[in-house]
Amino acid sequence: MKKLLITVLVIILIGIIGLIIWYYTSPTKITVLTYHDFVETTPENNMQISKENFEKQMKYLHDHNYKTLKLKDIECYLEEKCKLPKKSVLITMDDGWKNELLIAAPILKKYKLNATIFYIGEHYNGDNENFMNEKDIEKLKKKYSNIELANHSYSLHYEEAYLLDEESISNDLKKMNEINESKYYAYPYGKYSEKYINSLKDSDYSLAFTFGPGENHRKLTTKDNKYEIPRLNMSTDMPMWKFILRLNWYE
Repeated sequence: MKKLLITVLVIILIGIIGLIIWYYTSPTKITVLTYHDFVETTPENNMQISKENFEKQMKYLHDHNYKTLKLKDIECYLEEKCKLPKKSVLITMDDGWKNELLIAAPILKKYKLNATIFYIGEHYNGDNENFMNEKDIEKLKKKYSNIELANHSYSLHYEEAYLLDEESISNDLKKMNEINESKYYAYPYGKYSEKYINSLKDSDYSLAFTFGPGENHRKLTTKDNKYEIPRLNMSTDMPMWKFILRLNWYE
């Protein structure tokens, strides 16, 4: 019985050692988290995250010494000009919801974490009070230097926008750049086409991010195309164990 116990313990130890060796020798894959709207209390839909849950997640990143990346880090990584730590993560927020400024930004600043907001330009004039307007953007840039503003189209935020011709897409990109000059982009609804990619290249964009299930819902590797960067969606009902799993083991 004693010999059997020792054998089992040896097998377990070998397994643990093997797992550790695999973790530290395997190629670094980057987790790109995608958030949308935030609420103070109970979310009303699957794209909203409660303030409490978001803070728990950000505190975990802080307490476990994760490096929160900037977009230039992703560009450098994909060009294989630099190496990133295993515990690296890019935090992204889509659309430019008002609560990304009111709820998410103070939490990110509290834990000294970098993040990116992909902003929809047509809300800049303040017609929709649910999204950040010109004054909000000025406040964001002044108060939260840890948060980068990138582009999410000017007025192409609908599911079939990727079917447009290159001229229509290019015109929208020009209009968006009048509000926010950036070389980084997130496709509306994560949908793109060869024409969309060509328009981005012609407009001197360096990176473009997808979104959604399937092949675009995984970690980023150096083999990925700079204009087809995958992201992981953060949904309302995600428990902490799944958040941790997504950071450390999810492929």
